[in-house]
Amino acid sequence: MKLLQCIDGLLVGTRYLTWAIGIAGVIASIFLIAANLPVGISSAVVFAASLLLAVGVSLVLLPGRLAVGFLNGRLRYIVGAMALLAAVVIMGIVWFTNNGFPTVNLIFA
Repeated sequence: MKLLQCIDGLLVGTRYLTWAIGIAGVIASIFLIAANLPVGISSAVVFAASLLLAVGVSLVLLPGRLAVGFLNGRLRYIVGAMALLAAVVIMGIVWFTNNGFPTVNLIFA
């Protein structure tokens, strides 16, 4: 029984860590959109899609205790899934219009 409790604790910890990485991704994406505007619009759109991806992951994995207002219930899952789908569609459009991904400016790499 202790093994199952340990596995359950690891899964909960992984969920919270992934949620925190999604929140950090939202902040990083905003900075990277601004940094990639001089490179070109398609480079900035790549990070707009990453912003939608981070928002979608953050909403889907949002802890129940932090969900207040309209985020409490099934609406956060629907909005998160729509954000994830929009990110995939945008990245597909960028991929096909540029014959691959454009050159991007990663300010911290």
